[in-house]
Amino acid sequence: MPEPHRFPVDILILLQRPDGRILLTKRAGSIYLAGSWAVPGGKVDSGEDVIAAAIRELNEETGVTVTHDQLTFIGVTHHRPPHHDSRIGFGFLATDWTSEPRNVEPDKCSQLAWFLPDELPDPTMPYTAEVIRLYQEKQPFSLHGW
Repeated sequence: MPEPHRFPVDILILLQRPDGRILLTKRAGSIYLAGSWAVPGGKVDSGEDVIAAAIRELNEETGVTVTHDQLTFIGVTHHRPPHHDSRIGFGFLATDWTSEPRNVEPDKCSQLAWFLPDELPDPTMPYTAEVIRLYQEKQPFSLHGW
C-alpha cells in the first residue's frame, strides 16, 4: 500500500478595503516565486488551527491585527503548483482590522499595494488568483492545477 501523502496546510488572507481593493505583497529574496504578487499568508504551524495561523501570519507579514470575529471563511482550494507537491489552502477575508498595513518582512517582501480583484498585477501567484476567484464567485471549494 502506498504511503499517504501529507499535504502542507496554508492560509491565504484577503485584506479588503471599503473600495474593494485587496492588499497584495510582492514576494522578494529567495522565496518561492519571488517577484510575484500574493496575498498575505503562509503555513499552519504544528498545533495551530487555521484561524490562529491567519491571525499570526497577517500580523507577521503586515503588522495588521485581526481577531477571530474579524475573519470570514472564503473557501478551500486543493492546489497543485507546477514545481512542488500539492497543498491545501484555506482562504479568509478581513474587512476590519487594527493598524495600517506595512512591510514587516522586507527580506521576503519588496512592496505592498492595493489592487481591485478584477485587475490583478502580472505576475500574480496562481494560488492567490485562485483564492480571489473563490471569493468573487462565492465558491467554497476548488481543485486547482490538477
